[in-house]
Amino acid sequence: MTESVPGDRRLGRRGLDTLTQYLGVVLEDGHPLLDEIEVRFLAGGEWLMHQGDTGDSLYLVVRGRLQAWAREGDRERGRFLNEIVPGDSVGELSLLTGAPRSVGVQAIRDSLLVLIDRASFERMARAYPALALHLAANVAALVQHNAQAKPSTRNLKAICLLPLDLTTRSREFSRRFIERMGREGEVLFLEPGRLGDVGAPVAAARPGEAVPPALSGWLHDREEEFRYLVYHCPPDNLDWARFALRQSDMVLFVGDSAESPALRDWERHLDEASSGAIARRMLILLQPPPGLPIRDTAGWLEPRPIDFHFHVRDGVEDDLGRVVRIVAGRALGLVLAGGAARGFAHLGVYRAMMERSLPVDWIGGTSLGGIMAAALASPHGLEEAITIARESFVKGKPFSDLTLPVVSLIRGRRMERLLREHLDLMIEDLPTPFFCVSCHLDTGAMRLHERGYLPDALRASAAIPGIIPPAVVDGRLVVDGAVVNNLPVDVMRQKPVGTVVAVDLSADHEVRVDYNRLPSPWAVLRGRYLPFTRRYRVPSLSTVLLKATELGTLERVRQQGAQADLLLRPSVRQFGMTEVKAFDRIVEAGYEYAKTALDAWLEQRQCP
Repeated sequence: MTESVPGDRRLGRRGLDTLTQYLGVVLEDGHPLLDEIEVRFLAGGEWLMHQGDTGDSLYLVVRGRLQAWAREGDRERGRFLNEIVPGDSVGELSLLTGAPRSVGVQAIRDSLLVLIDRASFERMARAYPALALHLAANVAALVQHNAQAKPSTRNLKAICLLPLDLTTRSREFSRRFIERMGREGEVLFLEPGRLGDVGAPVAAARPGEAVPPALSGWLHDREEEFRYLVYHCPPDNLDWARFALRQSDMVLFVGDSAESPALRDWERHLDEASSGAIARRMLILLQPPPGLPIRDTAGWLEPRPIDFHFHVRDGVEDDLGRVVRIVAGRALGLVLAGGAARGFAHLGVYRAMMERSLPVDWIGGTSLGGIMAAALASPHGLEEAITIARESFVKGKPFSDLTLPVVSLIRGRRMERLLREHLDLMIEDLPTPFFCVSCHLDTGAMRLHERGYLPDALRASAAIPGIIPPAVVDGRLVVDGAVVNNLPVDVMRQKPVGTVVAVDLSADHEVRVDYNRLPSPWAVLRGRYLPFTRRYRVPSLSTVLLKATELGTLERVRQQGAQADLLLRPSVRQFGMTEVKAFDRIVEAGYEYAKTALDAWLEQRQCP
């Protein structure tokens, strides 16, 4: 067995088991196949491969965590694709075909990998013919799984807990977080001054080293023993924090909203000293109890390279529960499609989820689905959100401010006023993480809204072409997100959620008419207002525009729905897309459908 880059290169029991599962050959120490593989240690921040590199080998992750990136322009780390965790492999296609590497892969923490090059694989295949078939099956499974995005929080093992200030509130959060994580699995809590208490080697580090050389190997052994390792990093010990970052799958910065949001000096030094380690970073902002507003989250986010943020309010146990579910890989994301008035069904679906103790940890949507998602993510409770939606769309009549149809049928100002009246918030200040999408009118590219003024984002996401005027965002015109992505499951998959539930309102049934050619406008009007004349069933202009927007992305909606863990399709086709007066019946239809569908799904999940 060849050794390469210095570091802890012991495969251990977990490594042998990982190889056994991947190769389909039972391996123990001394097995001749182990002479054909190379063990590689990859330091946190080091690149395993760059996009476009020549490839003739595969890598199997035994310990650690890596990220795959697609290059955009001159930036190697352009677009984040997914995380690669123990048991995952990368490079099979290059091994079999010699094709250049299609992505760049970088370690976010110290990692141990097994390398198998083409020459070694050919020798192994000759000695074990079944191995080639097993690898082919792995490649086929890989191709299939790549079509389905994997949760980015799979198999989190080592967590770095880094308070920005040692306040009473942050200390209490750390205590409660460790306690709650203990319910998910056995936790080893690691602090620099108490390593000896948990049996860690505490011999003095050599000159130039921040920690004892034996500590890294000891910690790797503990990862096989404990479900979670939590590194607690006080802000006054930069060496320990630097070391912990290189061992961690995710970093949790904890900020007390009562303190200044400015970047601390030690944070700058930490980034300079982190050796390129890029574990995903989560900011947890400790907030006052409900009733007091969440403010100035942007001030905390702007100076920091944060991937996600969450608010934990005093006295709201489920806010802490959301953080725990994120780390444990059990968080639930809810995606709500556009569908005009049929989107009221989302409120009924949400009610059924709450009744079944299915907390929503992240919520996003498009068009009216985005507006419903925003109402549910806001400080308003569910019943208040339903009341606000009813008053806004039934009594407020946002679609009735008609205008000269130069750009659109309505002005859209009434909707703007209603959004500002009821959802006068910043997206980053919402207690539940939220996003919505719109579409750039010039290029057709999707625009993601997850920061900024909420009413402006919703106005953009629901700018139905031909009905509501385009919105102006950063000097560019944008229209309804349904034009390009009416069910943004792919966006939700990039969030740290383990389960995605999507609600699709598109209709796929056939509708037949009883006339051979479309009647004239006068014939339609006579049938509506004069007795004893034929009444024609024709869609209104607004319905035609709405359906045209929906039809353009039906195929993509189907593809996105297939990416969800649960796709809900409430029976709302009997309601017109502009039938806002049916608000309560549409909510009830969503609720009744979701009760049955969720019960069946939950029962299936409980089955062995």
